[in-house]
Amino acid sequence: MSDDFNTYLWQRRYDVKVRALSNRLYYQERQRIFEGREGLVKAASILAGSIAFARVADPVIVQWCAVVITAGSTAALVFGYGNKARDSVKRSAEWAMLERDIEQVGEHGFTEADINRWFARANDIEAGEPAAHPILFERCYERAVEVFGGKAELKLGFFGRHFPPFMIP
Repeated sequence: MSDDFNTYLWQRRYDVKVRALSNRLYYQERQRIFEGREGLVKAASILAGSIAFARVADPVIVQWCAVVITAGSTAALVFGYGNKARDSVKRSAEWAMLERDIEQVGEHGFTEADINRWFARANDIEAGEPAAHPILFERCYERAVEVFGGKAELKLGFFGRHFPPFMIP
């Protein structure tokens, strides 16, 4: 095989490894965000419920506690934070399995057929995924590129880079 073809294969292997790691990191972050939201809703509901049932507070405070409980519970039910966190765990595991399969073949034993199989599997995994949050995914992509010693083209501004993505539905 020519050096150009070997370089091409190495680049494709690198691309699929970055793709798999980016997606795994993305779903791990997504899981963390949704579990945090679910925990926050539960903690707020328990605290507000305790205050409301204790009846040691002013009736206005009890009404605000009811508002907190209702708003938090409604958000958790409508947006399904717990279900989305569990779904993220499953998807993260699928990407980790692809990474494992790539590493099992090794750095020198892979062929073009292996790379094609890895890309096809990545496409299969992505086919059933919900749309990714662009800022969160870009942050994860940049991290993945850095893990492999590369330098990612920075597309995020200061806000996107340093503040958590709040708008994940």
